[in-house]
Amino acid sequence: QVRSDRDKFTIMLDVKHFSPEDLSVKIIDDFVEIHGKHSERQDDHGYISREFHRRYRLPANVDQAAITCSLSNDGMLTFSGPKVPSNMD
Repeated sequence: QVRSDRDKFTIMLDVKHFSPEDLSVKIIDDFVEIHGKHSERQDDHGYISREFHRRYRLPANVDQAAITCSLSNDGMLTFSGPKVPSNMD
């Protein structure tokens, strides 16, 4: 889920199948890249591995220095950055 309102840009992703060390969040130019991968492990039916890549364009007015990223106990990753008010001259 991506939300962009007047003062904030927020991405919320359900990553409950990944542990914190399986996740990486990078800002490259005007994009945020979220990557999750866990190595093959055994489950009831055999072996399974999971991987995902997500790329989102950041709005131009997001303050990249003030971006926060957190992971809740129930596996919800929240990435958010405040928007800089545009100067109306």
